[in-house]
Amino acid sequence: MRLRLAVLLLASLSPLACLHRNPNEQIAPRPDPIEVRVKNENYLDVNVALVVSGVSHRLGTVTGNAAGTFHVPYSLVQSESFYVVGTPIGGSERYVSPPVVVAEGQLIEFRIASFLRQSTVVVREP
Repeated sequence: MRLRLAVLLLASLSPLACLHRNPNEQIAPRPDPIEVRVKNENYLDVNVALVVSGVSHRLGTVTGNAAGTFHVPYSLVQSESFYVVGTPIGGSERYVSPPVVVAEGQLIEFRIASFLRQSTVVVREP
């Protein structure tokens, strides 16, 4: 009985041994992450997030009157628009950008203004 199981197992795995990758086939390189540069001109610390397909992805916190840089996998934002959100810690309002679309190799600059509603999001080449 064990011999039959062993033979059956080897027979089922033998087609997998014949599979191999064509040496002339090139693997597409993984795109670089999208860089998000944040300049916080507000005195409050601000939580930064991206909202993609209605799901919030927290990037981190940028302290008041400071700057921070985050990296987002390109696969997260490659096929659709998303929103950049800034939520001050201890504040009563938040900033939500207009829809943002980014291409591979571009970066996002998020300037958090002292008056939150005057904040801006810009997509540009590095």
